[in-house]
Amino acid sequence: ERLLQGRVAGQVGAGPIVKVLSEESTESLFHILNRLFLAIDYGNYPVRDESSVRAYVQVYFAGAGLDPRVEHHSAHGRSDLEVKAGDRHWVFEFKVVREGESEEQKLQEGAEQMLSKRYGQQECSPELKRVVLVYSIKSRQFVKWREIED
Repeated sequence: ERLLQGRVAGQVGAGPIVKVLSEESTESLFHILNRLFLAIDYGNYPVRDESSVRAYVQVYFAGAGLDPRVEHHSAHGRSDLEVKAGDRHWVFEFKVVREGESEEQKLQEGAEQMLSKRYGQQECSPELKRVVLVYSIKSRQFVKWREIED
């Protein structure tokens, strides 16, 4: 409520995240996260870096009753955030782009990192969803996303 100036996620159009993660597309997730981030009280809770992006998504997921894991360790590295919803296991790699940096390059860096570190491949879930999301400091929203497939 503090992040959203006294409102809850549903009041800013970022409502049923469990349903989105369980049943809907990565594009739907991209849009619902953007509605959440555009509603955050930027004056009191600015998004400055990758760790604050990750923390806000973690709080959102936890507030929805999910159990997000931050920097989940594997033999090859640490994913930014992982969460299970229904039969899906989601693995997220967040990248932040500042003015003058290339959104596409950040997206490519995240994809290469996720593939080389094999994030999420140790999990035994019916459906693995691996996603890179690029957040723009200037526009205060996610500007690019890519679902990673082997």
